[in-house]
Amino acid sequence: MQEYDQLFKTLHIVEPLLQEEIKKVSEIVTIPPNNYIVEQEKYIKWLALVIKGRVRVWQENEERQILLYYVRPIETCVLSLTATFRDCKSTVYAKTETETTIVKIPVRYVAQWSFVYKSWNTFTTQSFMSSYDDLLESFKKLAFHKIDKRLYSYLEEQVMQNQTQIIALSHSQLAKELGTTREVISKILKQFELDGKVKLHFKKVELLKK
Repeated sequence: MQEYDQLFKTLHIVEPLLQEEIKKVSEIVTIPPNNYIVEQEKYIKWLALVIKGRVRVWQENEERQILLYYVRPIETCVLSLTATFRDCKSTVYAKTETETTIVKIPVRYVAQWSFVYKSWNTFTTQSFMSSYDDLLESFKKLAFHKIDKRLYSYLEEQVMQNQTQIIALSHSQLAKELGTTREVISKILKQFELDGKVKLHFKKVELLKK
């Protein structure tokens, strides 16, 4: 299938036996937006490799969320990957943001293949390294950047990703993305509007060009 060809090419999976094993034990599924792939405090039964779409990964405590990173095409959630190696409960939530196609691989094969196939070992190692960088960047923003700077940077990132100046997110949704409260976001956005940086709409924020 085309999805497998894309996966093998991008991850440089060249071993014929591994390719056959992946096809034999995995499943390709398409998941609608806003559906959980992984839930916190639940055991992970399979590893999800994203082929198309985007998955949001976060931690939640006392109704507060901290965004960790996004999983994009030909990536996986490294914290879920960690759980498959240790047979432990997930420490994160992961939910589709758009219609997302994934390859589901039962967890019992994930660690086993790492010891047998060089290309799979390379993939898991690089996934850990890449996600470590993402987590470190998230930590730096939380620890060293004020919330107003983080919010403005987030709005700029959304504009670049979606190629539109209008970000279709409510104040509550923005608060979840940045791990704060709706009241804080509303106050900062109102100040941004007074400063001429944004224009506020119903459940939308327009980032004005500089």
